[in-house]
Amino acid sequence: MATIDKKGDIHGSVGPNVYRMWRDIKVIQSKPKRKAKRTLNSKEASLEFGMCSSTARVIREAFSWAYKAYDGGMINRFTKAVRSAVFASSKEVGERDIHDADLSFLKGFQFNNNSPLDKVLKLRPSAELNEENKIIVNLPPIAKKDIKAPYAEEYGIRLLVIAFDFKERVYSHIAAKEIRITYNQAFEGGAVVFDETLPKGRLVAVSMSIFGYKPGFGDVMETINTVQWSPGEILNLWQLPKPAEKETNAVVKNDPPPYKNLPMTYQGHFSLAQMAWLRRKAEKAKTSSSKSAVKQAPVPPDLPKGDVRF
Repeated sequence: MATIDKKGDIHGSVGPNVYRMWRDIKVIQSKPKRKAKRTLNSKEASLEFGMCSSTARVIREAFSWAYKAYDGGMINRFTKAVRSAVFASSKEVGERDIHDADLSFLKGFQFNNNSPLDKVLKLRPSAELNEENKIIVNLPPIAKKDIKAPYAEEYGIRLLVIAFDFKERVYSHIAAKEIRITYNQAFEGGAVVFDETLPKGRLVAVSMSIFGYKPGFGDVMETINTVQWSPGEILNLWQLPKPAEKETNAVVKNDPPPYKNLPMTYQGHFSLAQMAWLRRKAEKAKTSSSKSAVKQAPVPPDLPKGDVRF
């Protein structure tokens, strides 16, 4: 309802519009629309996106040794890649995470699009997992002239292997190797084999990056890597099968594994728990509404039969 004051100004609402004064100016505004009620599907999609964002952050932080600097859009690009990988899973929303994902969406991901590895090197490396669960990185012959980069006295080809367990919320640095290349020392090319034992049931990823070095203070070598040049790539990823039930239940008295479990800042398990709670709540509401809808039909009164005298 609107009113008109002595000056002829309208105050209040008329239809979808609201009339008011602001700093001696007549203002007409649309009434705020009521927020649409979010459906279960939209809530689950939002929660899953949060889980993927948390997953991407953990992997990025774990591979921080693989790159000195990343381009401005890397965080969003990697979150999108993780979301696409999880979305491609054969499992349903609320039952899947990165361990169920299609990891091909993350293979070849560039940490820095200002200097992608496939543009810095003339020939492409590759990584594979053999039948003995050993990671093999196949590197092409690399000389200093084969690296498209700013000037440096030497370069380092850095390889990292990291294993993630998002169910237990831990990750481990399995292995790291760096091959140095100078004017007088090139790499012949060939297979770099990682003999380290890989933990079963985990997502294992291997990265390759290039660092440039020059002499710094006190003859200490300093890196030349910057936001403009810091190539790094995830070469490949694998989801290792879970250990057999008898292996899990058995008490193994061997030496502890050579890797150390590090806690991760992962929040995706809260998203999965929230999705499960929403589904239980929706199912309970559906059951109660269906029960109230089925009402017992009224029983007609038992009338006397035959002619009734009155």
